[in-house]
Amino acid sequence: MSCLAKVFVGFLVFIFYLASIPFLIMYAIPKVLLEKCRKPSRNRKIRNFRVRQADAFTDFENRTLPSKLLHSERINGSKENADEIEKTFQTVLAMDFPTLREALQSEKFNAYTVLSAYVWRAIKINRKINCITEVIKEAFTDAARLDDEYREQPKPPLFGIPFSVKSNFYVTGYEATVGLASLLEQRETTTCSLVKFLKNQGAIPFCLTNLPQGLLSYITSNPVYGTTKNPWDFSRTPGGSSGGEAALLAAGGTVFGIGNDLVGSLRIPAAFCGLVSLKPTQDRLHESEMHPGLPGRGRLGYSCGFFTRNVEDQEYLLRLVIGKPEYQQMSPYSSLSPLLDTSSDDKRKPVIGWFVDDGFCSVSPSNQRAVEETIGKLKELGYEVKEFKVNDIDTKFHSHAVADMLFRNVMPDNGEYMSEMYGSEPYDRYMSHFIRLVRYKQVFVIRWLAQHVLLPLAQYTPLKSKQVLCLGKAYNSDPACVRQNQEKTDSYKMKWIRYWKGLGIDALICPSFITPAQPFKYPVLLTTGAFITGLFNMLDCPSAVVPVAPVREKENDKFETNGDFVLKLQAAAIKETSGMPNSVQIVALPNQEEMCLKVMRIVEEISEGVQVLRWKSENQTIWTNGDSFECFERFEKKIAPKK
Repeated sequence: MSCLAKVFVGFLVFIFYLASIPFLIMYAIPKVLLEKCRKPSRNRKIRNFRVRQADAFTDFENRTLPSKLLHSERINGSKENADEIEKTFQTVLAMDFPTLREALQSEKFNAYTVLSAYVWRAIKINRKINCITEVIKEAFTDAARLDDEYREQPKPPLFGIPFSVKSNFYVTGYEATVGLASLLEQRETTTCSLVKFLKNQGAIPFCLTNLPQGLLSYITSNPVYGTTKNPWDFSRTPGGSSGGEAALLAAGGTVFGIGNDLVGSLRIPAAFCGLVSLKPTQDRLHESEMHPGLPGRGRLGYSCGFFTRNVEDQEYLLRLVIGKPEYQQMSPYSSLSPLLDTSSDDKRKPVIGWFVDDGFCSVSPSNQRAVEETIGKLKELGYEVKEFKVNDIDTKFHSHAVADMLFRNVMPDNGEYMSEMYGSEPYDRYMSHFIRLVRYKQVFVIRWLAQHVLLPLAQYTPLKSKQVLCLGKAYNSDPACVRQNQEKTDSYKMKWIRYWKGLGIDALICPSFITPAQPFKYPVLLTTGAFITGLFNMLDCPSAVVPVAPVREKENDKFETNGDFVLKLQAAAIKETSGMPNSVQIVALPNQEEMCLKVMRIVEEISEGVQVLRWKSENQTIWTNGDSFECFERFEKKIAPKK
């Protein structure tokens, strides 16, 4: 930057501070003083919660220690000594979902034994990666009741299966704080429809899992519950907002998990942790009894879904819920349309569209390769593939205009609700930049200077970035602006479908995200990367993530930044990612989850896949397919497991 430019920037900053003085006197200083008065109360609530949390974790751990179960009549198998009980637990934990279901249905193992095994492991895992916020104390009572009620009787389909719940879902007697201290000590009086339905099918919710402060981020971290680590690499995030769910399942601490997706909250954690997840069309799996994070959102499909290890498990759970009258009675906005049986149509090869460039975000080399190799394998197998060019949909809707629409839909009130929500909260260390930006955006002087002076000027400095410029300028000035943005969104959705049908494709394969799992400080700095997932919420298309292969050695070392500030950050975020999970995203038209699942099965069959992390013993060892190697400590040093 030249000396003249530096002087000019300094002058602008000086003017900015002068213009801010009236605001500081009339509004900011009184509000800051009020917030400081509230902070001791917030900190007290956090301290009290952590005492309760530690006591509950200790109680759960004591219930499952093999040495304390020697005389338990509830536990299956040999109980001659603690080692025998541990072997029983290991046998249970080594089973995949279908095998475990069969073992429970046949009474080879009972619900109490299976729950004990998973709690035993989950507590150990939580010490390493901090993914659980609360344990559900009624779980053991539920397991004992199920064993007594269904002994030698026909059993419900999910009899005795333990599962975890994202902690913004309402569960009676537990808090849905979304990482906000102000919501502590406010226990819910109802249980959400999805958890109730799964319990009616015999499943046992046993813990609640971590999420970001305020929910709207893909870094799972907050001042109440702390930061969750990715079990593949302790220096990286598992994604978000359903990051605690993905981390626990990836580490082998639950059979399946449930979460929700507003701009990628299922798919980003699945991609970062090597799992499968599908975001359905909003009305096919609707849930309203949870903290939404963003009440009053714009034109964004908001769905619930599952985390599983493979497509078979994912499809089983979706078919169990979607379109079932019992679930529709609990959640009336859910469709009664069940998933159709597509087995008779398996011989017809779907036509696949694909892209690696959405025109807004650059994608890391590993994530591009995942798409290109998948498409190459499909072509070799005789599938017809067609390139999908996002910027060819309509000249009025180039990618930056679409991104502007998305950002306005995410915050139709320009972040006013979130600013108030964060008001008297302690800021999470990894989210503080995001929170301050949301709050500064409420100040007219700061907003005007940023939009009309600082951001345009930054395009001529090392801080230039088209993505940041687009994000910074996305602002709804009045109700008419909100209406116009919704009108444009509806128009774009129609043009998208018209282009899709004109291309003659059945499904679309594209990058799962812009990077593999990122170090903790980058999600807030690379917020715009959520465009590649949030786009399909705005279109309300079913979209899923399927792992296809690990990131290759030094694959992401070369990444073109073209002097763009955000791309430089992205280049730093993808260093040393070899061995991390690498996935693709699969998209279908609205209400065509069946086609999405069909292509997911095909992609899974032709792909290398990623390793499965499993907790082996007190020595904290993980194994994959029988090959032992050092446990989580190995990942902590960022040495990826070898195949």
